[in-house]
Amino acid sequence: MKKNSFIKVFLFVLTMLLLFVQMIQRQTKLFTFKPLNGVFVPAPEPHLTLETYRTGQFQAQFEPFLKENFGFREPLIRFYNQFLYDFFRTSTNDNIIVGKDKWLYFIQHVNDYYGTEMYRWYDSNEEAREAYDREAQLMWKLRGVLKEYDVDFLVFMAPQKGFLYPEHLPDREFDTTSINAREYYSAKFDEYGFPYIEMTKWFKELKEADTLPYSLFPQTGAHWCFSAAFATDSLIRFMADLKGVELPKLQFGALHPSTEEILENDYDIENLANLMRPIRHDYDRLYDAPVTFLTDSTTVQPSAIFVGTSFLMRMYDFVPLSEIFPGSQYWYYNSTVYYGKGYKRMTMVGELDILQTLLESGYVVWFAEGDQMCKMSFGFAEQALMALCVSDDRVAEVRQHLIDSLGRDEATMAKLRDDPQLTLGGLAYEMVVKHPERYFPEIAGDSVPTARNPRIPEVLAIRDIKQDTAWMKNLQCQTVIRNTTLEQVLKMEAQNILNDRPLMRDEPNVFSRQTYVESLVKAMEDEIRNNNPELMENIREKAKANGISVEEQLHADAAWIINYQIEQGEIVL
Repeated sequence: MKKNSFIKVFLFVLTMLLLFVQMIQRQTKLFTFKPLNGVFVPAPEPHLTLETYRTGQFQAQFEPFLKENFGFREPLIRFYNQFLYDFFRTSTNDNIIVGKDKWLYFIQHVNDYYGTEMYRWYDSNEEAREAYDREAQLMWKLRGVLKEYDVDFLVFMAPQKGFLYPEHLPDREFDTTSINAREYYSAKFDEYGFPYIEMTKWFKELKEADTLPYSLFPQTGAHWCFSAAFATDSLIRFMADLKGVELPKLQFGALHPSTEEILENDYDIENLANLMRPIRHDYDRLYDAPVTFLTDSTTVQPSAIFVGTSFLMRMYDFVPLSEIFPGSQYWYYNSTVYYGKGYKRMTMVGELDILQTLLESGYVVWFAEGDQMCKMSFGFAEQALMALCVSDDRVAEVRQHLIDSLGRDEATMAKLRDDPQLTLGGLAYEMVVKHPERYFPEIAGDSVPTARNPRIPEVLAIRDIKQDTAWMKNLQCQTVIRNTTLEQVLKMEAQNILNDRPLMRDEPNVFSRQTYVESLVKAMEDEIRNNNPELMENIREKAKANGISVEEQLHADAAWIINYQIEQGEIVL
């Protein structure tokens, strides 16, 4: 009994000591650990009041907050993940599948190979076929409309890891009755004569030939590695043939082992597994090379919009796409827009003038890997067709009608009360984008729409103006003379063209480059001062540290921003 009592006391004291140590770590962060990888939505910190305790709000918030903020959280989670991987070859991340020979896949890679990915999105073959048929037809319609304005729309299907390396997949039963999205779209595009590249078949041939000195996919990664540069070369050649023009040609330097920075991206699934130690990569041949591009007097460099998944991120890890296609944009899942040199600047699709952006591009490329094609174009084809074929006022009118209707629906209002992130406007727009042909008959039918947004003539006039450097310089000076934005001046000049009025371009240019830049800096100062309180607070702190006035620091920061935009080509002087 004495021995048992001693053990109980010892365990109790040890438990209390461990709790005390972890509390000290949680409060002081005495030890720092490598952060866990992945996207986390922080749990709100609970506030104990009589009201939050009485309603149970404090108790409901305290548990998830404690789970995210206990001491030694990172190493303990990594230890547990490593234990599951070593002994059970599994992961706490439901999206990660551990295959044979220490290969890692995302769940969609495995599902798509075995024929079950379709069921994550559709209840039956009939439902999937109807959705794919509709989307393929919308893309064909969109290409027809864009082609009228010399904009080429094409599809790029990235290769699929599961189909390239099935020998390392876990064993499962095949579902031979489902529809494979990649194969189905390929057949539909062939039927429509729609231009597309399907990379899985070609990459399988490359793998079987085993002629490349580098791997096509990394052992523990979801995306292609340096093979992305090889595929980008094919895409650029395909785009050139489509328009019958000379685009820049890629030039590949000498291969060398991939750097740590590149490998960090290569092993993206492994990073998300949050293990304690690296997995041995017995199957990887990971190399890369410097990639530049060549131009000559016959080369053209049009702008482009790339709409799609994270596979493009790996493409511009190796290839300077933003320089090959100046002014190009990357619409990540048709949501976040990356632009500027290296795609380092960011905005949202909803903040763009979609009609103007589409018509100022030489190419629009929609790309996705096969398993992602179950989700179709993420609403892009629908949004683009509405922008091109329906007036802005009519879209707003239909949306407002839906908002009014939803506002009278008790079930919808209950849903909004339960989820504060939902809005009536957002729900209404989602309904319109999901099936625009239900609300706008001009988009429906089996033919390319003939209706057009009445703003198109103005947009085309602005497009022509922007292609004339001297004209643009003159209009930039007009923004100072008229104390307005370049956007407004461009619209005014476009209306001058359309209504056969005298052009601002022909007015005397009384402002120098320096005067124009100074006006931009002043406008940026006003923007920061009036609309960016966080940056203003940062400027106050820097001014204090530098021993200068806040206005002096504000001017310096505004000048830096404008100079950066000039260097990135966002402001043309």
